[in-house]
Formats: sequence, structure tokens, C-alpha cells
Amino acid sequence: MYVGTTFFRRVAPSCYDAAARLRDMDAAGVDVQVLSTVPVLFCYDAPPRPAALLARALNDHLAAVCAAHPDRFVGLATLPLQDCAAAVEELDRVRRMPGVVGVQIGTSVERGRDEVGGVVMLDDERLEGFWAACERWDVPVFVHPLGYALTRENQGRWGRYWSSWLVGMPCETALAMHAVMSSGLLVRHPGLRLCFAHGGGAFPALLGRIQHGFDCRPDLVATRACGVTPTEHFMGTAPIWIDSLMHDPDLMEYVIRKLGPGGAERIVLGSDYPFPLGEVPVAGKMLTEDERLARFITWEERAGVLAKNAIRFLKLGNDFENRFEKRLRKAAWRHRDSAVELDEVDESEAFAKGNVLPAVHDSEDSSLGSGNS
Repeated sequence: MYVGTTFFRRVAPSCYDAAARLRDMDAAGVDVQVLSTVPVLFCYDAPPRPAALLARALNDHLAAVCAAHPDRFVGLATLPLQDCAAAVEELDRVRRMPGVVGVQIGTSVERGRDEVGGVVMLDDERLEGFWAACERWDVPVFVHPLGYALTRENQGRWGRYWSSWLVGMPCETALAMHAVMSSGLLVRHPGLRLCFAHGGGAFPALLGRIQHGFDCRPDLVATRACGVTPTEHFMGTAPIWIDSLMHDPDLMEYVIRKLGPGGAERIVLGSDYPFPLGEVPVAGKMLTEDERLARFITWEERAGVLAKNAIRFLKLGNDFENRFEKRLRKAAWRHRDSAVELDEVDESEAFAKGNVLPAVHDSEDSSLGSGNS
């Protein structure tokens, strides 16, 4: 895989071969994956027409895989956001395709270097038509950082030690969330459903600082926020979700606290399968096996993160809900002392360990676009 003429990464068959992916899923006990395009294939810096054609081809492929395996895959489409009208047109097309249940976008639209207007952030008025369409058609949006754009911007800053991936991507996500909240986007469009990758990146750790800035310099931070603070946004005033890919139980505990009451219900399973920064080979391993989680999240809430929350966020419907409940009833976890008494979830149905995962988890499919981290 190349970015322009620069080698990006070599991908394995699991990134483009549904049969290879299904074998991995079966080995890990994963029932359903949510497929999405690797962000490098967003091609936001390409001319609009070729980018629209590529998005259409990627989405057709994704929909075909989902149609061939409707019980195992659902998909998130990609859109040519450098042309908002073309993006809305493609959104209108893909939302009618069986198996396509939402869209994935970048944390910004990195247009061509020579284009007037440069980088388009998610609060930019040029994307207003896109957000209005997502709200009107009730399409959920998964937001993923780009990473690769940072080394082009400043090779000296981001080029060493995998810094663009390890530090840059969480910063991209934090900046996108800051823009969304400070601009009043979710107040103007309260029907939107947004999910941010990697536990919201660096945003949760910066929330106190951002809130303080909102309070002490409202003239710089709060002029477009419609009176809703960053803390209120994150705690559920607005429909913000995050995924679970944090690699750190202490961080997950902090994030759940910051999300407020019922915060664990707005976390969906993130995997970044099949790439090394993901939780591979078994997505959800930390949730099911790390005993430190017992102090702050119940087994019932863990089951929600593993599957039920994604079913709710994507509105997958009764069939997926019923499959999840059936899977949950059959599961038998090696339950130890946790933050909930066994009788709260049914002693005979306590959950399974490791490779026995309920229903849906997030993943990213390659030539359908593959993992990015």
C-alpha cells in the first residue's frame, strides 16, 4: 500500500480476503465485525472526482462483503469529504445499501497542498451540509485520526519513534473533539451520533484544561459553544461515544468517570484489527481478563462494551439484539470478585473468558480499507 509514491505498509490477506478474516474471527470467538476503510484510502488530498470514484468502489466492495456474509459483517462507508456535495450524494447512495450501517470519516479533511482553504476541520462551515444530512438520515459517524498526514506536515517533528501514530493520532482526535464541542455543532444538530476512536485520544486527559480555558477565556473558547461546556458535552449532554481501545485499565477507569453516570454504556469495542497497535489477536482481551477492571466496571457493563453498545450506537436492530442476548445466556465467564454481585447478572450466566466474545466489535477492514493503527 502506498501514499502517493511513498510506501505505506504491506497488508496481509486478512485486510482484503473475507475468508481469511472469517478464519481469524472464528479463532478468536468473534461473531460480528464492523468493517471500515483504512484512513489512508480516504484520499482527501486527491481531486474531488477521482476521490468520489474511489469512495464508490470501496463502498461497493464493502457492501458486497457484507451482503455475502450478513450475519458476520456490517460496514461503515467512506466519503469524499473534500467535496461536501459529492459526499452527501454518496451518503445518500450508501445508506440504502444492505449491510452499510454508518460512515467513517477522518478527524480533519487534509485537502491538497495547493488547494485554497487548506485543512478543513470538522467544525468548518463547508461541512455543514454533510452534518445536516447525517442527522436527517440518522446515519452514525465514526471519527478516526489520519496519522499519515502528520509526517507530510512536519517530518522532523513526527517522523521518528512512530510519533505520528503514538502521539500524533491521539492529538488529532482531541483537536477534532475540541472543535466539535466548542463550535456548538452538536447543539445545532442534536440528532447526530458521533463515536471517536481510541478512547477519544488525548481529549479525556485534556478535559480539565479545556474546561478551565472555557471558564477563564470564554471570549476565545466559548463564543460558538451555545452555552454547553466541554464537560457537559463529554458527560452526555451531546451524543458522543468513544471506543475502548485504550490499552490501559487505569485510563479506562478515568474515562468512564469523566463520561458520567452510565458512561460505560457509551463505549464500544475498538480493535484496530489486524494491525499491531490494535488489540490482537483477541479484541476485548483486557475487558475480559484484566482483574483490575473489577474495581470500576461490572460484568454486565463489560458485556455491553463487547457488543450491546455497538448494536445500540449503530441501531443494528432486533436480530442483532436477540443474537447478543442468546450469546450472553450461553456464555459462562470465569467470574471473580467484581464491582457487581453475581446475582445482578444471573449467577448461571456470568460471562465467558477471553475468546468467547458476545456479538459485535469494531474492526477495520483493509482494501475495504484496513486498520490504520
